[in-house]
Amino acid sequence: MLEEGLFHLMATIERAGVWLSLVAWVTVAGGTIAMAYALRNERRGAVWSAAAIVGAVALAANFADYFVTLYRSPDLQLEANPLWRNVVDRWGLQVAKGYGLTGKALVSVLAGQMFAFYLSNQRRLFPARVRSLVDFALRMGDRSGTRRERLVALFTLFAFFFAGIQLLYFYIAWWNWVDDPGLLPSVPVAILLLILFLAAAFVVLTYRAATREIETDG
Repeated sequence: MLEEGLFHLMATIERAGVWLSLVAWVTVAGGTIAMAYALRNERRGAVWSAAAIVGAVALAANFADYFVTLYRSPDLQLEANPLWRNVVDRWGLQVAKGYGLTGKALVSVLAGQMFAFYLSNQRRLFPARVRSLVDFALRMGDRSGTRRERLVALFTLFAFFFAGIQLLYFYIAWWNWVDDPGLLPSVPVAILLLILFLAAAFVVLTYRAATREIETDG
């Protein structure tokens, strides 16, 4: 069922045409500019050091996927990404290579920025009181009183997952590299497992940040 859903989504994106590929690229490029503005007042070195590490890992994952894809399919005829495939069909291989390379780089930069945003806005997710990990997870973000505060808290959650989901491209690169990928879990299964892992990591890391703040204040 997971595989069928993914194939249906990819087919829908492919039918939308090359304009959606352009929208995706412009959205990511615009996102990096918007995040640079949103983070303009962040001066903590620890935040930017962590963001640089996350961005570097994201770049490694995305470039691994990019170059393994070109190694396995130099003409991109076997490429499964409909956004990339539509560019190949419309404008040719060389433009598609540039599209993929710059897109991967921009997404990686954005991943680092998103993690910086998460670190900068962790406190918005802290509940009024921290009792236990389970209680913390259930009451996370309950101090957000206004609609704007709730939206920023929700975006902070999204920012963490956007940064973390880049790890998937290591698996996709590995899946494309091996001679018999049928022996590995399917990509939809890998996505599901990664999301579960990121959900647990999000709760634990945010909880640890909250408890550290309490210890510091105490």
